[in-house]
Amino acid sequence: MNLRLFNPGCELEVANGSPYFQLPKHPAMIEDDLSTLPMFFSNDGDYIVVNQIPNEAYISFWKQYYNVNFIQSDNYNNLSGLYFDGFAPWGISPRAWNIAEKFKNAFSDGYRFGFKDQQKMLFNRATSAELFRMFLDKCHDSEMYPSVEQYPFVAATSKQAFDYFHYAASRFGGVVFKALYGSSGRGVRIFRRNELSDNILQWTDFVIKSHGGVECEPYYNKVRDFSAHFDIVDGKPIFCGFSRFDTTESGFYRSSKVKKFNDLEFFDKNDTLKFVRTLKYCLALSPYSRMYKGPLGIDCMVYSEANGGLKINPCVEVNCRHSMGRLAMEIENLVSDSSEADYYVLQDDAIKQFEQQKPVFKDGKLESGFLRMTPEGSQRFAAGILAKPLK
Repeated sequence: MNLRLFNPGCELEVANGSPYFQLPKHPAMIEDDLSTLPMFFSNDGDYIVVNQIPNEAYISFWKQYYNVNFIQSDNYNNLSGLYFDGFAPWGISPRAWNIAEKFKNAFSDGYRFGFKDQQKMLFNRATSAELFRMFLDKCHDSEMYPSVEQYPFVAATSKQAFDYFHYAASRFGGVVFKALYGSSGRGVRIFRRNELSDNILQWTDFVIKSHGGVECEPYYNKVRDFSAHFDIVDGKPIFCGFSRFDTTESGFYRSSKVKKFNDLEFFDKNDTLKFVRTLKYCLALSPYSRMYKGPLGIDCMVYSEANGGLKINPCVEVNCRHSMGRLAMEIENLVSDSSEADYYVLQDDAIKQFEQQKPVFKDGKLESGFLRMTPEGSQRFAAGILAKPLK
């Protein structure tokens, strides 16, 4: 039986380093509103840490699919009869381990709590940039991937960043700056024109001072976002499948297909096998396999070149944690075989629009409409599945 925690701001928590870190308002609302999502990864009897216990209707509905329990984050003094074999946060961080340690009386004696300082590098985009370079070095003779001049570059000074900006803007038609700690569109600035505003100058200076650098890379003409998912077990990466997802224009996560894909879209089976084999090889040699265990997702991209040809960016970023794409793969069993579906993270008015499409079930599985996966009464965010019959 595991204790599970939804902490999607784990990258911010790792960057800060304090076990007592307080999340900014926006990530804190996401954490509160979507706190039940670890249920969809759970085993029978697991406990999910939440700030507020969901209402009885929510618990009763989902009990038919997931036999889990909810426990409030401030209820660690009432642990009579509980025993946890392990702790499974959304992502490891000093703050996550601090929350788990409050429940230490329910863990076996000698259970080790704590975030290792050397694990911080796993969340640094400079480490994922190294994986990108390792992959391209391994596939240097392949026409499927970016050229050497498209390697990500970590600028340690504003001058280095802006020199790269002017070079890449003219060479590739656009530039992307990324804070070294962040994910799912957070800490990313995309430039499609050769201009720098005062706000961007200030943002870049701030990121370099607070993170130690900013990652710079060329803009890619995206055709499809997808992720390659692995489990790191005993130092070895195990491939679990692909997910396909969509983001907003600024790079924030929006939705995923509710399905596990075994093949790459637009490429043949042999290309898929070579791609997975090379990613596994590079992961096995990387710090991710040496210093981490658990779910890991590598965001990738199919993009088009000026001549219309398609290529793959094999490592946009590495998510050393659970992810929405992995969750979308895991909930395929909730959808009818005669339907197709997408998993969404929604906010504000979009929630009401989706909820107008009432869920219809067939043999206990969603056939059409919107099935909300998080409790009602949220501050701003909700997650759920939108299904429709196959044509």
